[in-house]
Amino acid sequence: DDRILGHLAVLHDQPLPEDTRAIGIFTIFANRAGAELRRLRRDRDLREREQKLSRLIGSAMDAIIELDSRLVITGLNAAAEETLRCSASDATGETLEPFLTPDARGKLLYLAEELKRRPEGKQSLWIPDGIEAVRTSGDHFLAEATFSHFVLDGQPHYTLIFRDIEERLEAEERIRSLMNETAYLRAEVDALQGFDDIVGSSDSLRAVLVDVERVAGGETTVLITGETGTGKGLIARAIHQRSPRADKPLIKVNCAAIAPNLQESEFFGHVKGAFTGATHSREGRFKLADGGTIFLDEVGELPLELQAKLLRVLQEGEYEPVGSSAVERVDVRVIAATNRDLEHMVAEGTFRNDLLYRLNVFPVQVPPLRERGDDIVLLAEAFARKFASQTGRPSLPLSEDSKVRLKRYHWPGNVRELQNVIERAIITSTGPGKLNLDRALPDALPDAASAHREGAAPSPAHEERVLTVTEMQDLERANIVRALEAAKWKISGSGGAAERLGLNPKTLSSRMKSLRIERPQ
Repeated sequence: DDRILGHLAVLHDQPLPEDTRAIGIFTIFANRAGAELRRLRRDRDLREREQKLSRLIGSAMDAIIELDSRLVITGLNAAAEETLRCSASDATGETLEPFLTPDARGKLLYLAEELKRRPEGKQSLWIPDGIEAVRTSGDHFLAEATFSHFVLDGQPHYTLIFRDIEERLEAEERIRSLMNETAYLRAEVDALQGFDDIVGSSDSLRAVLVDVERVAGGETTVLITGETGTGKGLIARAIHQRSPRADKPLIKVNCAAIAPNLQESEFFGHVKGAFTGATHSREGRFKLADGGTIFLDEVGELPLELQAKLLRVLQEGEYEPVGSSAVERVDVRVIAATNRDLEHMVAEGTFRNDLLYRLNVFPVQVPPLRERGDDIVLLAEAFARKFASQTGRPSLPLSEDSKVRLKRYHWPGNVRELQNVIERAIITSTGPGKLNLDRALPDALPDAASAHREGAAPSPAHEERVLTVTEMQDLERANIVRALEAAKWKISGSGGAAERLGLNPKTLSSRMKSLRIERPQ
């Protein structure tokens, strides 16, 4: 190719006669010498490339294994030695069998045949879902991998490149767990903003707090009962905070707020691909509560199928995530709450008798607000200070008349309703003076009911007072809520709120929407 390779000198001290034959011999000799020089240079270049490639492969972070046509190891890099916990000298000449699970070996054999059929330029495959590999210690780990094919001396050879992703998966799972726990803790913080503390000194409340102190220090399952809005969640939190598990999470589950088709997944988690939309595995509430406490609010709303699985957790401390046959074990304390009559539900066949026995180990009955006497005023004053601070308004005291009105009201919504009334009063009160409850408290109808119960006539002041449209709406709303509470929030059918109010169920639903009445969560 006319390239100069070097200088070739032949020396002799005797003159040579001109001989074309000798020149031909020298030409052949020069060509042979040039070819040899070219071969030596190619060998040197090849060795340099091999050394560079060897250094590149040796310094790669990914594990690389070279295989012959029978999938026998012909070489591996330092990363593969470290990952598999073996030396190159021990592994070379061995099959992949000791280093892969049967499923992973079957996957590689299938892919090897697939690669043989592929056209040039498409000789590499990403292995779906990775492979499960085995170290010489016997430890299994999940690896993401690629498998490629090349031909050497007419024989197929393969390269397996893989990376241990066990630590990464664990880190991702920890991140997901922390994100879920953060969300639940944020919900707990939001819930805490509804109560600064347990306020009150009535005998009925003191009896509850005595029970809290008695049961908090153990592992006993607690069932808290009481009307909606009485503060069952606050009592559950108090039990947890006084328990040996106080430094572990308290995970709250509102059983009535979870869609039926998602309840099992919310409780027990799911694995990737368990159902449509399950793009990754997710821990359930029980796993998040491991070592701590789980609070099952509105437990009476659980369907029978899920009740059976909850019973298994209570009895054996184990469950199976959705889409998995692997058994998960958890150590959780269970506190449940309901505003429903579970014994009546057992009689109706809508609640498991054995689950009730498991939950009702230590019952705590939270009294309704109307039975707590002066606690109503203490709570109202605490809420007034809180909402005044939040809205930047001056803190207004309660007049004696307001205190009487608050104590006379029936409070169907209990503490939650009192909180809403005081917040509304803070907003509607104008100017200095006392807190004005006229627009905030729908007291006329409850007062009349109280007077009827006590056999007394309504006060003349209330008989003569003309109510505003807003107050009339408040009265209607309070009356509908009272009917719904009495009917356990059942709208239609026998014993439903519509029947109690003498309304068509559709009319009642329309009025509820108009007055923004929603079932408390």
